[in-house]
Amino acid sequence: MDLMPVVTIQCDWNDVIRLPKGEAWISSKILNQNSVHDKLSTSVNNPDRKIKISFSDNYQYISHSNLSLVVKHIPSGLRVAFVAPTKGHKVHDKAVLSVAVAENSNVVSACEGDKLLVWDSRTSEVFLDLKGHGGPVYKCKFFSSGIVVLSAGADGSSRIWSAESGINPVTLKGHKMAVTDISIIEKGRNVISVSKDGSAKLWDVGESSCLDDIIEGHGQINCCYLGTTADEVAVENEREVGTGNKLLVAGCESGLVVCAHVAKREELYCKQLESACNTCIVIDKSIIIGCSNGKIIHLNLKDGALIYEWYESANPVLSLLTLSNQLFVVGRQDGTCTVLSIQRELHNGIRVQLTGSDYDGIRDLAFNGKWILAACRDCTIRKYDFNQVSVHFK
Repeated sequence: MDLMPVVTIQCDWNDVIRLPKGEAWISSKILNQNSVHDKLSTSVNNPDRKIKISFSDNYQYISHSNLSLVVKHIPSGLRVAFVAPTKGHKVHDKAVLSVAVAENSNVVSACEGDKLLVWDSRTSEVFLDLKGHGGPVYKCKFFSSGIVVLSAGADGSSRIWSAESGINPVTLKGHKMAVTDISIIEKGRNVISVSKDGSAKLWDVGESSCLDDIIEGHGQINCCYLGTTADEVAVENEREVGTGNKLLVAGCESGLVVCAHVAKREELYCKQLESACNTCIVIDKSIIIGCSNGKIIHLNLKDGALIYEWYESANPVLSLLTLSNQLFVVGRQDGTCTVLSIQRELHNGIRVQLTGSDYDGIRDLAFNGKWILAACRDCTIRKYDFNQVSVHFK
């Protein structure tokens, strides 16, 4: 494990560097050490009158544009690209809990004010206010069509909605406690929900019925994600579609990671971690777990073997997001939002920070191939251009 500093910057840095006499703070922190605070300043360069950005001794300026600033942290050699949002959407008036975005730029998001909204990420126009859950909605996702929404929340139900009409034709009831996360299998004939009651349930959406429990008996489950396996089995039940080669990864409050073969209803392995598993993703035949002690754990999907752990911050990980090109995003309780690569041998000296949050936690993340959305406790959903991110890993 190579210990790299977490380098952060003033949340409005992109406004500051446009000023002829601007000043902003920049800070680095190595785990279990005090932060080192520095500053950047701007001046007008004669004779071309362009803005010049200067740093104190710990940083070397590399480049900047309207939306990005690239620096080198000299003591560690770490290259950090700060990327500003193209837009901040304030469609909610309470802290945002979950967000998902479709290919057509439509967004569904939920907040602590028990609002579940469908809206346009280009204009912020709200199309639908989906009413029906009895309490907060903890997770919302689009089906692959982009016109159907799946939501889950504190009332123990998962609900299917039309993102065009707002109709709620299907409600999935069976959990005894709040539903914390949901996964959609392929086109969505079947979905999986996990709950504080300790169960992971496989649902037949068309019949609004539970087909089976995939996992149970390990205590509160906080998150889940689907992966695939070469060990494919035939499924006889015609109501169960696409599960033959699916693995369900579930992260528990106890720190346990459970991997089960969905069609076989068989737990393949359990892996005990040091602290609660808050969020998980599957990327390139491996699992990434975000923990409440700040660790990011990289496991082999096939057998749960530890590949690597990032422990650069003790701040709890609240959200993870799979991008393309072996990249993923980590959102934390302190508002840092970092893009990392699982190809450490190529990219360990690079970090991209998605900026804008002023110490407010990043509760959820979404991606539609072009835009990354970060749902924040400050009621704002920030939109970032993926091209501004991926360019730093080429």
